[in-house]
Amino acid sequence: MVPPFSWAWLGLALLPLLVGGCVGQAVTDLPARPPVLVAIGASDAVGVGASDPARRSWPVLLQQCLPAGTRLVNLGIAGARVADALEQELPVALDANPDYVVLWVAVNDLVAGTPLPDYERDLNTLLSQLAAGTRARLFLANVPNLTVLPRLLSRDPATLEETVAAWNAVIARAAATHGAVLVDLAADGGEFAQNPSYLSADGFHPSDAGYQRIAELFWQAMAAAGVPGRS
Repeated sequence: MVPPFSWAWLGLALLPLLVGGCVGQAVTDLPARPPVLVAIGASDAVGVGASDPARRSWPVLLQQCLPAGTRLVNLGIAGARVADALEQELPVALDANPDYVVLWVAVNDLVAGTPLPDYERDLNTLLSQLAAGTRARLFLANVPNLTVLPRLLSRDPATLEETVAAWNAVIARAAATHGAVLVDLAADGGEFAQNPSYLSADGFHPSDAGYQRIAELFWQAMAAAGVPGRS
């Protein structure tokens, strides 16, 4: 006797075909998503002072160290302070679903006289929201030696040096608190102070050579943290 037709039996019979065919094939063939690099910063991220800002800013140069196809979302705003980054750049960074976030947002605050406790509060908020809202690895740069900047020569060098050290202590503490990798631009006695060629003609922003070196220091920190580079 022929057993009665059953839709349940037909479904069980087709299940291995569905699992082993369409579903498995679709998962196997999904292309890998290109890495996303987000840069948070100020005029340096825009490339002010470079011979070709659109091609010579440090985020653009850093992108070239990462695997081909890496997408750069450069959120730098000329003149931005950390409060501006928190209000204007952070929401876009979160929406970009980044793999890596690189931040250099300190010099404008220091030069403009932002109270250090206010800066520390906003920096911690920025980093905590990035850590909670993305899966990204965070890389945070500190403040290089500013005593050689022609625009700041009117300031007492010893006082300025102490101020930079205090700010860098805050930045290092924030990086450690939120699991960010510190990109130490002040290391080795102040490399930037020893290389006038790193400064552009405006006496404040990096030159092409300065931007190249900043990108190299970011990449060294990223490579040391296990980030894959361009082959």
